[in-house]
Parts: sequence; C-alpha cells; structure tokens
Amino acid sequence: MITCSVPSCSNPVTGGNLCGACLGRLDADLAAVADLVAELDTTIIRQARTGQRVGARPTEEPLPFNTSASEIRDDLRNVLSTWVRDLWEIYGPRRQVPTGEVAADGTPVVAAELDSLDLADELPDMAAWLRRHPSWIAPHQAAGELVDEILDAIGRARRAIDLPPELVYCGPCPVCGTDLYARPDRGTVVCRGCEERHEVTERREVLLDLARDQLATAAEIARALPGLLGRELSANTVRTWAPTGRLAKRAPDAQGRPRYRVGDVIDLALS
Repeated sequence: MITCSVPSCSNPVTGGNLCGACLGRLDADLAAVADLVAELDTTIIRQARTGQRVGARPTEEPLPFNTSASEIRDDLRNVLSTWVRDLWEIYGPRRQVPTGEVAADGTPVVAAELDSLDLADELPDMAAWLRRHPSWIAPHQAAGELVDEILDAIGRARRAIDLPPELVYCGPCPVCGTDLYARPDRGTVVCRGCEERHEVTERREVLLDLARDQLATAAEIARALPGLLGRELSANTVRTWAPTGRLAKRAPDAQGRPRYRVGDVIDLALS
C-alpha cells in the first residue's frame, strides 16, 4: 500500500504521492493567503512605526528568537516562488526552437525551450497559481515536502499576526529535570520545579549540541532549528546547499527523502 508522502500523514493514496485530505488542506491554506498577506502587511507597518517586534518592550537585553513579521513574509514568498518555479520547470509547456545548427542529414537541429511563466511576483498570485495546478502537485516526486513546507510557512505567518511571542523551549532543567520555557525577550529563565535560575543562551547551546549528530530531512530541520538558532532557515535553503557540495546528503528516511546531519546545517547557518 502506498501512503501519502506528507511526513505527518499516513493515509493511503491510489494515485500520485498525496492523499485527498492533504491536497485539500493545501488548497484551503493557499486560498487564505491573500487575506493573510493583508494582515501581515498591517502587522509589519505597526511594528515599523513602534520600532518593536511583536510583544512588549523588553526590560532586559533581547534575544533574537522572535522572528519579525517581515521576515516571515519574505520566507513565505521564498517558499511559494520556489515551488512555483519547480513545478513550471517540470511540467511547463515547451516549444521547439531552431538552434541554428544542421544535422548530418541536413535537417535543422531544434531544442525544446520552456515557455516564460506569465505570473505576477505577488504572494496572492503565486498562491492562486498553485491552486490551479493540483494535477502537477500530486504526482510530484517531492509532493510531501511541497505540502509540508507551504503549510509550515503559512502557519508561521498566521502566528505572526498580532500574537504575543511564543515561549522558547530551553530543554530540561539540569537540576530537577523540569522542562524550561522562557519568554523570547528574556536572557534568563526560572525553573517552575526548583526555582533555579538559568541562562537562556547556555541552555539553548546545550540543546544545539545534543541535536548535532541527529539526521533529519530539510523540512524537519527547517521546523526545528530556527527557534534554536534565532534566525530563519527554510527547507529550500538547506536543500540548495547540497548540490554545491557544502552539505553532504546522509541516509534517507523511510520514505526515501534525503537527510542531513543537523550539526552540519548548524555550522553552515552560523557561518
């Protein structure tokens, strides 16, 4: 039985690489992009006027764990444009164009040239274009990653709209083992179990060290690392490092998706 290629789904599929539920979720989220972008723009303008990120003005030196709405908007644009371009390069129409050369039998040599994509460089337009091509998305070899990345980017955009900053996970307390959660604008965290005070950066560095030898897909790394690194990191960025020789592919996961050593990604992201 073939199952859906979206990492969080195990539904069976009868054709292509996506189940109907995941394809429906993708369509619904893409349909919301136009309104979502309008709300994001409002949030960005408000932040620019106040000179603050989402949340109250910190009383301590802030840590860069809260990503601004403008950065999240840019990441959403990058994700949508990457998959639009990828789908067009695979399925877009091609026309025969003379190369100016002549074959041995005297016939003109022609090459297949991809038509230009007539699409506005705007998020609502890209989202609408993707909605019009489910028959291109479902059979795509990386359909699971496409859905996973787009839903993740849209989800982060939703969370950026006028919401307070999410608590930052700092790992277990080294004294009593209670999980530590800190506000993103604080440099220290007090354990709820033993009331011991800890440095946030120190505990986050411990988490990064523990994650270094783990293997994960580009989508998994893009979900987990930005909060630890304090900066955006898209799955597309991780994948583009591999062909350049900067990042080695490791053993694939159960669904055949390439994995990477998290420590290698951390070093590249911080370089």
